Amino acid sequence: MRGATRMLLVALMGLGLASRPGLAQQEIFERGNQLYQSGDYPAAVEAYEAVLASGFESRDLHYNLGNAYFKSGELGRSILSWERALALEPGAQDAQANLELARSLTADDIEPLPRFWLLSVLSWWVNMLPTTLLVVGVGGGWLALAFGLGLRILGRGAGARRAGGGLALGGLALVVLLGANLAVRELGIGQPERGVILAEVVPVRSAPTADDDLTVFEVHEGTRVRVDQRTEQWAEIVLEDGKVGWIPVDAMGII
Repeated sequence: MRGATRMLLVALMGLGLASRPGLAQQEIFERGNQLYQSGDYPAAVEAYEAVLASGFESRDLHYNLGNAYFKSGELGRSILSWERALALEPGAQDAQANLELARSLTADDIEPLPRFWLLSVLSWWVNMLPTTLLVVGVGGGWLALAFGLGLRILGRGAGARRAGGGLALGGLALVVLLGANLAVRELGIGQPERGVILAEVVPVRSAPTADDDLTVFEVHEGTRVRVDQRTEQWAEIVLEDGKVGWIPVDAMGII
């Protein structure tokens, strides 16, 4: 899900530039926008999915795809797309608003368990800034670090060398703090795998088997779940209220 932004992180660490969509991808994206505006939502979905299949993703692409899926009546896939948009740009108000609307239409009414305060603080820190701003901040930190070191070493006066040292320390602080934030977010360090139910209704069983006698409850399209472990065909999921069970892997999409 985060392949493009992960490549962007690597490029940043090497003082490179972020990759941008190619001309062909941009044309397909714009065609998807035109199809959406004309009311041909299934065709818009195909266009947006074609851009994703080419290996490019962005917040706007997932957001528009979610809109097209919602207009096409595919609630689960619209929620999945908006969740992916938020994963790329936490705090995006349009995606968050659409998610809140879509979740109000889901069949499952789940009361989340209270969250440990330290986890809430860490989540706030990781999602504090949009990815684009983090990228700019880390890149600026590298430039400040490099320029400050150069000034510290080559500066002709004591004042210039002191200024260079301060600039280098500031740049280093930006690289460490924002770089750590970006790494945690993009590499998924310490973050559980999450998914969205795509099938209309899914029996959740106490073991990875198709035996209906082991069904403990059901989940419905659009419900967000945490994935604790997976086999080739089955996934153990945990709901926000703590319920646990196994479902077929193909019944959900990974955020």
